[in-house]
Amino acid sequence: MMKKCLLAVALLFPALALAETSIGIVYPLKALQATSAVQTKMSALEKELAPDEEKLNKLGMEVQELQTKLQKEAMTLSADQQEEMKTRGQQKMIEIQSLQRKLQGRAEATQREVMEDMGPKFQQAIEAVAKDKKLDLVINAQAAVYVGENAMDVTEAVSQQLNKMK
Repeated sequence: MMKKCLLAVALLFPALALAETSIGIVYPLKALQATSAVQTKMSALEKELAPDEEKLNKLGMEVQELQTKLQKEAMTLSADQQEEMKTRGQQKMIEIQSLQRKLQGRAEATQREVMEDMGPKFQQAIEAVAKDKKLDLVINAQAAVYVGENAMDVTEAVSQQLNKMK
């Protein structure tokens, strides 16, 4: 009888300990994007990339115009003219791909810079919020399989803490 009682207590102990654990969840990307530092960097990046994006759009329209013209006038154009239009279109497509790689590379570089700069601050902000809200555990909400009603979303609080840290 005593062994059964001890076994029951041993099985209930982890459940009781878990019931007293306060858990917070955070959406890291959302928390970072809401900070003024990241918004400033993203705004600067958009301004920096705007001319290249305009050029990309212009090239896309030029390729589309060439394709449309080639389809409409295929019967009236000589083989040389058709080949020349196809070549121009291919050159523009190569330029588009090059420009897309450049834009993607710059965006990725900025993302790395943000993470290098904000990573340690993000960890400090989470720790500060966890202490302030008396949380035992803060987890990435995207890594959780299930988040119950009792879990506290601290994403906004982490963003606010990051803004205070600068």
